[in-house]
Amino acid sequence: MSDFSKKVISKINKKKREFLENSLASKKKVLHVGGGTVVIRPKEWVEHGAKEYLGLFSRQNTSKIKGNIKEVLMLSRTSQCKDWFLELELRSEKWTFNKMLAVVNPYGESPLSAVVLFTTMMEYGVRVTVKGDIPETDIVSEYPRTKMHRIPVLGLYAGRTTDVVIEILDDNGDVCDSRRIPLETPPLPEDLENVIVAKKINKESAFQNILISGGVDIKPCAFDREGKIRFYLSRKPKGYGIFPLSKGRFLFMEQDISAPTFTNPHSVQMYDMDYLGRVGKTYFVKNGAHHTVEEKTKDGNILTAGNSLEADEHSEDLVLELNRETAEIVHKIKVGELFDDKYQDMKDWAHINSASYDEEQDSMLVSMRNIHSVAKFDWSEDEIKWIMADPRFWEGTKMTEKLLKPIGEVPWFYQQHAVFDVPIVENPPKNHRYIMVFDNHWHKRRKVKFFDKDKNSYVSFYDVDEKELTVKLYKRIKIPKSKIRSNAIFDEKSRHLYSMAGYLVPEIDGNLGVIQEFEFDSEKKLAEYYVKPGFFRAHEFQPDMVSMSKPLVKNTDYLLGDLKRPEKLSEEQAGNIDFNKCKSGKPSGDVFMRLAEDVLYVHESDHLIQKVYFVEKGGDVYEVDYDDTHQTMKTFEKAQYSVIMWLDKLPEGQYDIYLKSHGELYNNRRKITKLD
Repeated sequence: MSDFSKKVISKINKKKREFLENSLASKKKVLHVGGGTVVIRPKEWVEHGAKEYLGLFSRQNTSKIKGNIKEVLMLSRTSQCKDWFLELELRSEKWTFNKMLAVVNPYGESPLSAVVLFTTMMEYGVRVTVKGDIPETDIVSEYPRTKMHRIPVLGLYAGRTTDVVIEILDDNGDVCDSRRIPLETPPLPEDLENVIVAKKINKESAFQNILISGGVDIKPCAFDREGKIRFYLSRKPKGYGIFPLSKGRFLFMEQDISAPTFTNPHSVQMYDMDYLGRVGKTYFVKNGAHHTVEEKTKDGNILTAGNSLEADEHSEDLVLELNRETAEIVHKIKVGELFDDKYQDMKDWAHINSASYDEEQDSMLVSMRNIHSVAKFDWSEDEIKWIMADPRFWEGTKMTEKLLKPIGEVPWFYQQHAVFDVPIVENPPKNHRYIMVFDNHWHKRRKVKFFDKDKNSYVSFYDVDEKELTVKLYKRIKIPKSKIRSNAIFDEKSRHLYSMAGYLVPEIDGNLGVIQEFEFDSEKKLAEYYVKPGFFRAHEFQPDMVSMSKPLVKNTDYLLGDLKRPEKLSEEQAGNIDFNKCKSGKPSGDVFMRLAEDVLYVHESDHLIQKVYFVEKGGDVYEVDYDDTHQTMKTFEKAQYSVIMWLDKLPEGQYDIYLKSHGELYNNRRKITKLD
């Protein structure tokens, strides 16, 4: 097919999409309910109306870039536009308790959500009940008194109508009036059908809803006590999933925007997001982030794992602290600088998979899977306080002086995940800490001759005396073998334990994951749910409904952090490249480009693109280098994702873009013009 024919077809398809969008945007349904009406609008109506405000939420001091590259919009910008459109609808005061507006999935990211808008003459509180199939699965939320009511709704059932009861409350909390609104949603996507099997149900479980996060073949979703999905995201993240933060928000790692490394390509672009699908900020981490995200303190800085990618060619060996407001790396620990080199013999020698901060001690508890070890670091002094591991593993190394000494018989963990300090004792002895470990009890990545070949995994609790530097087993609960991923949660209020086993070996009845709830003290199993495709971690589903009832704060500085940028080549360096002698086209059919504001994305197969050149007409040459790493694991050789670069500091001018792949130079006929 000729280029001309492709352009004609592309234009025809664009017109078809525009026609469909306009027809959906004008669609509405009017329901008569309980003495009033409800107007129900689709998400396309919001999307269409929000376009008018793109200029209002454009980033400050951003140069315009135009070219023959498809332009896309940043989610942090479109979220604000949609949110503002809904806010103006509310402020118009045309929607009242007798004539409400409801929009299902208004932000296009959370299909089982809705927003209901109305105003009242006087200030009222509001109570919302999303009706479940049994009373124990009702989802109830309350909102403070106001005249302007912006009501988020979560927990709709998929592929059917869910009744939502909205009550207005007086100063005493008494019901003044109510409406029952039936809201309809589309069916679950195919990859979420029949994925949860409720094997054993406990109507009084500690968690009303459980959030499934990460894994290869499942979107983030939450299910209720009956095992029915009541929330999911249409956007699929990186295999590590989403990570809950305070105020009902979470961090979402993009799966197909990554940094090439020596092993697994890791996510470069992340979103601060809520369960309605609103994105507040976009964070960039140049060398990629992975495995874990925790808040250092509530509402505070972000802790995650990263990659050094330096001369030693190591991946997954950093603990990073990111400033919450700027995404600047304000502190980091490279664990290889604190350990001897005995086990630094492969690219992913440490494999950090969890990190949590103790404000009282200014310390960091870190799990390193590939050395079967947990370490506590002094965060300010960058030194090891202690190491918990099988002493035989560190025999003959200088690390033995940091090892906790076992008291009695201590069953050790291997290739562990999700290590956290937990309050299992109300008044612990002085200097004692209780450490919870999801012990996968596996040793494929780093085999040890003393491995006991136990066919189970465990959630283990260790009593650590930090003064005497000793450790003993407090409790160990046996669970089915989960060779990778997984986590556990101890709920202090109920004293229930959740085991989240994400990768079963062997599978149980065709299920790769299982979630089990135990009474901690008696170890009695209370509930059990199988997850067919498995997962990375699971959490309590805890949206902050009041926060989601408030509009997003206007933010025109929503791209934060650091990315690779074009670097100017010297005249000698540029002179050694003959751009007249290059291949026409692109190195592979997998390669294409997207431009979002002043950020360029180049989609590729892993390590296919070595360099990206920006050649100014009659002027300078700029280079972005992706040839500073190479793949060492066959598992990731065929991974496809976009590499990303920031063009904010590229000087004004016209540029031709060239790609270097496998030593060959390609002119793919892509051009940009950067204006002030």
